[in-house]
Amino acid sequence: MTGSPVTGAAERRKVFWAATIGVSVEWYDYAVYGVLAPVIADRFFAPGDRPAALLATFGIFALSFLVRPLGSMYFGSIGDRYGRRKVTATVILLMSLATGLIGVLPTYDTLGIAAPLLLLLLLLLRMAQGLSAGGEMGAPTMLYEHIQPGRRGLVFGVFNLSSYVSSLTALGLTATLTSMLGTDGMNAWGWRLPFLLALPVGLIGLYLRTRVQESPVFRELAERGQVPSRPVRSLFGAQRRALGAYGAMIMINAVAFYVLNTYLPTYLSTSAGVPRTTALWASALISFTMILIQPLYGLLSDRVGRKPVFLGAVVGLFLLSVPAFFVAGAGGFAMVYLGELLFVLAAAPTSALSAVVGLELFPPGVRYSGVAIGYNFAYAVFGGTAPYVATWLLDTTGSRLSPPMYIMAIAVVSFLVLWRLLPETAPCVTAPHEHPADTEATPA
Repeated sequence: MTGSPVTGAAERRKVFWAATIGVSVEWYDYAVYGVLAPVIADRFFAPGDRPAALLATFGIFALSFLVRPLGSMYFGSIGDRYGRRKVTATVILLMSLATGLIGVLPTYDTLGIAAPLLLLLLLLLRMAQGLSAGGEMGAPTMLYEHIQPGRRGLVFGVFNLSSYVSSLTALGLTATLTSMLGTDGMNAWGWRLPFLLALPVGLIGLYLRTRVQESPVFRELAERGQVPSRPVRSLFGAQRRALGAYGAMIMINAVAFYVLNTYLPTYLSTSAGVPRTTALWASALISFTMILIQPLYGLLSDRVGRKPVFLGAVVGLFLLSVPAFFVAGAGGFAMVYLGELLFVLAAAPTSALSAVVGLELFPPGVRYSGVAIGYNFAYAVFGGTAPYVATWLLDTTGSRLSPPMYIMAIAVVSFLVLWRLLPETAPCVTAPHEHPADTEATPA
């Protein structure tokens, strides 16, 4: 079982766009909550203690990540047993409905003493988003199983732009609405519009995902009678080493992604004295910059290998996190952008390679479960908590050094684990018969 595509070029293009646009819709839905965190803190929590309200907002953000591993085990198991296509359509529908419903929730001012019910509803909808996000690795799995091995780094470097297109859309829309409506108008009713937009765009993603064929690799597994009856059990039995390596990869990627896209705009506007619109527009531009440079890292990994590119990124995050925060906090659009650019130059490979390396690590029978569980356990522990931990560290220590030093600590742990456990998976370096994804079991 090599995972070589058997469908034509037209079908592969259709799968690419269905996966990429669908993931963009999914992650827009998930990102918009983080971008609007200051407004949510004002509208959904009791007035008078804004730091506590912001911590509670990021706390709900973090709690929603705790159900992502459950979603990954449930949807990953279904995807490995019954196919990728139907699962990817289900998760995008669930995400869009949950996001749209957040946009119609009443606010604290409306409910008064019934506000605890409001927080419960908000938490339940965020948990529904988390379940959906837990199954979203089905889209890259389908894409991987349709494309040629020698181009995977480049293709996934482009595919992974979907998360940054999502962030760019969420940041740009929020910045535009804030500029048009003003802070008061945005706080009063404008915040609902980005959430409500999830409903129509979700239907577009659903349509695209129902129009593609099932993965040829899964069809071949089914024809041979090699579909595992308990993929999750098989995964934790034979793939522990691969899970450990992949978890260390996603740990640093998760912290870098959510600090850059969720925490940093809030930090700049609430703690560094940068105007909210300046922070939002600079972050939107940096997401566009990521769109330009990320495929280059994917292409580089096709030429020199995945491991050196990824380890270089981890070292870069260790060295550049503190300078990036201080430059961005100096104020002014140019300085905010320059500081974020330092961060992005180091962080981009962790995003460009996160999906393709995981898909290359796991054999076909447990591929969906492997990437979904490895990705979402790491994101649950380190991604969803990153804005909360950074906010707590800053509030507790009073030091602007504390958030970037947290990133540095995660980078050290990630580097040590990856140096020991991560094999090289790029076809340009690894002979086909040695490739981890070409065998049904990788030694633990």
